[in-house]
Amino acid sequence: MKKQLLVLVILCFTNSLMAQEFTQKDLVGKWKVVAIVNEPKNPNLKDIIKSFSSATFLFEENGNFRTATLDKTQWFTMLTDITKDAKWKMNAANFTISVGNDSNNYSILKLIVMKVGDKTIFHLDETAFNFEVQKEINRSQLTNNP
Repeated sequence: MKKQLLVLVILCFTNSLMAQEFTQKDLVGKWKVVAIVNEPKNPNLKDIIKSFSSATFLFEENGNFRTATLDKTQWFTMLTDITKDAKWKMNAANFTISVGNDSNNYSILKLIVMKVGDKTIFHLDETAFNFEVQKEINRSQLTNNP
């Protein structure tokens, strides 16, 4: 019982730290997958892994969502097609990004955002896929420091 309570306290503390670190505003922008974390070894997933290895996720301030990849497999082409006019929203309570629209209850794609040290991880919900991502900074986001 004491171990369960300790685990619960640690999880609550970790969640509150993550909530302070990541907001919906922080998510806006273009995110590039830089690594697949703990890459699944299933040969049936080879094309999916290849596509996500060069994927980008775009979360626009107006709620629009887009994804792209350099390795367009059949599976990723299908994902791109079904997310073509999709929106995104973030549930700050559980760090979940839901992609879709009102008619499908934002259920096309769910990503869980995690900070592990200085790395940002997108976990593809209901799968074993974890993507280390980096936010691309455009020139308008840069400031001149004398």
